[in-house]
Amino acid sequence: MKVMVCEFPDEASRKKSAWESLVAQAVVDKPDIVVLPEMPFCEWIFVGDRVDDELWRKALRDHDQMIDQFGALSCNTVMTSRPIERDGHRYNEAFLWSKTSGYRAVRRKWYLPDVSIARETLWFSQGDRKFDPVTNDALRVGFQLCSEIMFPEHAREIGIAGAHLISHPRAGGVGRRWRAACELSAVISGCYLASANRRSYDRDLFSGSSWLFSPEAALLAETSVARPFVTTEIDLTVAERAKETYPRDMQRAYFAPSVN
Repeated sequence: MKVMVCEFPDEASRKKSAWESLVAQAVVDKPDIVVLPEMPFCEWIFVGDRVDDELWRKALRDHDQMIDQFGALSCNTVMTSRPIERDGHRYNEAFLWSKTSGYRAVRRKWYLPDVSIARETLWFSQGDRKFDPVTNDALRVGFQLCSEIMFPEHAREIGIAGAHLISHPRAGGVGRRWRAACELSAVISGCYLASANRRSYDRDLFSGSSWLFSPEAALLAETSVARPFVTTEIDLTVAERAKETYPRDMQRAYFAPSVN
């Protein structure tokens, strides 16, 4: 199975050309899965002391419009998140899109930062704390959105539930913490981990560098400014076998639900 991890620009002025480049690269690479960053199709508006309703509505429209264009990608499945509004509440929703079944909501972000560059507790309601993986053809995948990767107990839950892959759309800055958290989550879960990040060009905010780790935290692929989309093969049986080896075998002994 071929997975493409992408970095995507934060600036609205750069998104059209980035999308066109992604479409062209997917024709060459022919990935099965494309993983995009957190809420990739709007600028990062989630700051300040109040919600800007006009910018919020534009973010919803931008994602609606781009999701409608997913059929142009030479892949079966896209994994990312989007801003969404339901019953008067705003959420950050992880989802799968596939050519066969279209849009499929998976879960909504629970762990919301509250810092000057990410006032997510203001802009969003908490979603759900269930991290159960879902099945997509032969693949089982769980989602952790951005800062949720800092809670590795959920990576363990995803692995124990039999996932092959953790999809990690993010909007992160520089710092060893992001890579370390992804490496740890891969090892804890026994899953491949695909982390896709935004990149800022006009301000010092998002650092790019999307990556794919093996279940043993080996770096299999990493993006850069020069190479914003990278594709590599994953072997689902490797993730399945990893669940039977240290430290996953020990975790199962202590954390897996007992069967009577």
